Amino acid sequence: MLSLLALACAFADPQATPPPKAPVNDVFAIVFRTGPAWDKSKPPNEQPFFADHSKNLRDLKAQGRILVGGRFSDQGLVLVRAASALEARELVERDPSVKNGTFQAEVHPFYPFMPGCVGMDDPR
Repeated sequence: MLSLLALACAFADPQATPPPKAPVNDVFAIVFRTGPAWDKSKPPNEQPFFADHSKNLRDLKAQGRILVGGRFSDQGLVLVRAASALEARELVERDPSVKNGTFQAEVHPFYPFMPGCVGMDDPR
């Protein structure tokens, strides 16, 4: 038995690499859409809990959680850093505008295939 073990070790590839690990993802895309409490007759800054929503986003940015955020069409997109999808969902669910239905939010894992830098610090 010992000789079989010695033979197996002799032919083992010393440079063998372990199998690849699943990619670790810590970035999540949060897509905001208008919710049931959205009043179509009012502009965004007059919507219920909109100021609280803006403050929540500023706080997340100050914590280093938000990588980039912006609007497109009638939606918003924010890339956040979180330890898990559950943590990203918790960040969204404590937003007063989501809690109260002004916005609905979806959380998706985000895997960049063309990493880079947006480099826009001037909100428009």
